[in-house]
Amino acid sequence: MHRIVYCAAALLLAALPARAGQQAGPRTDVKQGTDDQRPSSPDQHAKSAGHWDPKHVEKSERRSAQGSGNRARPSKSELHRKTETKADGSTRTEEERSEVKETAQGEVKNESKIVSETQRNAQGGTTTTREVTRSHDEPGGKNDRKSTTKETIVRDAKGNVVSDQKKSD
Repeated sequence: MHRIVYCAAALLLAALPARAGQQAGPRTDVKQGTDDQRPSSPDQHAKSAGHWDPKHVEKSERRSAQGSGNRARPSKSELHRKTETKADGSTRTEEERSEVKETAQGEVKNESKIVSETQRNAQGGTTTTREVTRSHDEPGGKNDRKSTTKETIVRDAKGNVVSDQKKSD
């Protein structure tokens, strides 16, 4: 009886791997005898994927290898609007916009301010005065621009435009 127990224990110990993390034996597949836990041989991949070519770039590395030409540049824009209505029915609206874009040369700033006032006139219509100030600031000063436009629109009681005057600086 002891002999049978000893033989069974010896057979069980022989079937177990030497270490706990080690498998009993490597299983092979048809690709050059590698086991299923490892990828196929790097030489086989190199032959099939064209790694011998000096200009070869892995698919996972292509986006970073193309350079920063298509990279999105950070930008920031703001809009502030304020409207007042007075007791006599006239309104005043101020709108300020600013946009800052990062470029390779530096920051490009675009700013605009629009002030619009609407008042009732003696004919029963309205008089609208708009003042628009725009500026463009690039590094280097070569393409910097600043413009101011003033416009006065007079409407009659039916809403038809009586006069429209525009002046630019």
